[in-house]
Amino acid sequence: NRTYTKEEFISLADQIRDKLPHVGISTDIIVGFPGENELEFQETLEVMDAIKFDSAYTFKYSSRPGTKAAEFEDHIAEPEKQDRLERVIEAQKEHTLQRNKSIVGRVEMVLVEKESKRSANQWVGRTDSNKWVIFDKENSHIRDFTPVRITEAKGISLHGKIVQLQGMEAA
Repeated sequence: NRTYTKEEFISLADQIRDKLPHVGISTDIIVGFPGENELEFQETLEVMDAIKFDSAYTFKYSSRPGTKAAEFEDHIAEPEKQDRLERVIEAQKEHTLQRNKSIVGRVEMVLVEKESKRSANQWVGRTDSNKWVIFDKENSHIRDFTPVRITEAKGISLHGKIVQLQGMEAA
């Protein structure tokens, strides 16, 4: 029931990134909707490849009693839905890594959210584009906005180091 074409959707994402080059674009993707064929699924992958979302929330379609979709014929077999989900996840992992690598070297303002699960000496926080950043605590605290130079992209997370901005305290 979309009121736009895939080309219009891709164009909109391009326009957003032209106006806001550092914006993070996320999406939700449901695979295996009743009647979805391989060609339609391939179009989903093509849109993902064209836009390269920063992140995506991915799901397999599941029937909900009382909805119109529950009444549809041609439900997709569970193994096929799982295969499509895995393909979407793999594509998104690569896109996320590419997008994250593109900001290595940049200073991002990071909202400190919590202590790292892997190290009591590190914080985990988010950028204004919702990217996870792991960095040494130094003198920062939870709820601080802290300038962090991104030093490495690892999967869906970034690693960085607190920096002093001219005329501004780091923590």
